[in-house]
Amino acid sequence: MKKIFALALVLMMMLSVNALAAEIGFLPPAMTSPFYASCIEGATPVAQAGGYELLVMAPESEDDYASQMSMMEDMITRGVAAICVCGINLDALIPGIRKANEAGIPVVMFNTITELEGVEVYAYSGYNQYNGGKKIADWVNEKTAGNAKVAIIEGLPSDYTTQRMGGFVDRVKEAYPGIEVVASQPGDWVREKGMNASLDMIQANPGINVIYGLSDEMALGAVQAIKQLGRDDIITVGLDGNPNAFESVAAGELTATLDVGPVAIGANAVQAAIDAINGVERTEKVIEAETTVVDISLVENYLK
Repeated sequence: MKKIFALALVLMMMLSVNALAAEIGFLPPAMTSPFYASCIEGATPVAQAGGYELLVMAPESEDDYASQMSMMEDMITRGVAAICVCGINLDALIPGIRKANEAGIPVVMFNTITELEGVEVYAYSGYNQYNGGKKIADWVNEKTAGNAKVAIIEGLPSDYTTQRMGGFVDRVKEAYPGIEVVASQPGDWVREKGMNASLDMIQANPGINVIYGLSDEMALGAVQAIKQLGRDDIITVGLDGNPNAFESVAAGELTATLDVGPVAIGANAVQAAIDAINGVERTEKVIEAETTVVDISLVENYLK
């Protein structure tokens, strides 16, 4: 009887270990933006098709660096087979990635193609955020016939803000002398703060005729601000390609969003994680999704 009990206990432990090993951790910076729900939408069926469960954890806010690091450590302790992570702050993630490396757990970054130094990352699934900013500048130039006063709603200090804003500003300086960035204020990736930043900038600079939000949520906040002020002459453009942004474009509110392929980004990240688990060697670490500026002329193709 004791032998049977011992054997049953061993089998239960083996099943428990196997269950844990069948998880892939998926760690967004928060769920404040529908962008990450779209990433999960793409990631989940790929994980399931590969025989894995997707373990999703996320801090409550995108400035909670400590919670994201704690969640990553929990995943490592839990013994997940791989971790897909989008860092609130890329540098702040390095200690967690190093711990995953030491534990032999493959790491895939998503929503960024900025390669980190000093740690081993198997792949980066994202889009070129700098080029995305340039595409939005090109679109603004076409939409305004090269004559615009632009306000920018920034995200939290991060590589994401630097790239998205830098691509726009640099493109304007090099190619469009009639476009001027007259104001810039943080919105911290949050709709309400995007609205408040827009109100402040418009009231201080009544000549603003374009607002570029570095995320869809902040751009939708700008839409609320221009409604309050009765300024329907102001063009609003966001960046993410979230479903609610497409709906707003179709309704004639938000003027445009940059679709960055969040579903594909999530799917590609998990497929890369499965490849890493299976020992597939990569010659190219970056998996880049396509981007498209979606306005009223294209939005019907993007509505669910």
